[in-house]
Amino acid sequence: MRFLWLALVAGLPASECFAIPRITQNGTAEALPTAPSLPAANSTPQAQARPTPPGVVPYEKLIPFLPAAPAGWIAEKPSGSTDQIEVFNLTTVSQTYQKGEEDNAPVVTVTLIDAGGHQGYFESATVLWKTNAETPDGYDKAVEIDGMPGYEHYSKAANSSSLAVVAAKRYFIQIEVTNQDPKQLREWLKKIDVKKLGELK
Repeated sequence: MRFLWLALVAGLPASECFAIPRITQNGTAEALPTAPSLPAANSTPQAQARPTPPGVVPYEKLIPFLPAAPAGWIAEKPSGSTDQIEVFNLTTVSQTYQKGEEDNAPVVTVTLIDAGGHQGYFESATVLWKTNAETPDGYDKAVEIDGMPGYEHYSKAANSSSLAVVAAKRYFIQIEVTNQDPKQLREWLKKIDVKKLGELK
């Protein structure tokens, strides 16, 4: 089970909305795979950015909050977009990090999302965050970290895990790790200045 995200925009039933989608430049939702992948080419910053829709910060302000690559890691170029969708506005930035070149090298993707505090978006994104389940294949559980509500997923077969939290009742932070212990989710969360992010307007 993954995070229910953008159900209002994508128009999908709950059973099909467990992966957090990446918002493309044309405003459509493209679901991320369970294991992190490189940012889509069409979501990279453009030389001539469109005016920022009201209610959200431009992606240029969110990119600096993405973590710096730790020693021994390589960071791909961050991607970002600010879009006006039918029912609300959305800013999304994302960056992928990798340690080593092996097939089983650790990979991390960090995504930050600003929906301007849109209540419908918040409700659709967090509707399943009270669900807890554990099987031999992994788990899904509601969490709270430093007062931030969130949700954590772990897949033993894929050796991957995901964490999503809400900062300042507005900013969604998603971290996906592959070929690492799920405990690393919180270590990567610590690399983000959540306090300053919550103050961003």
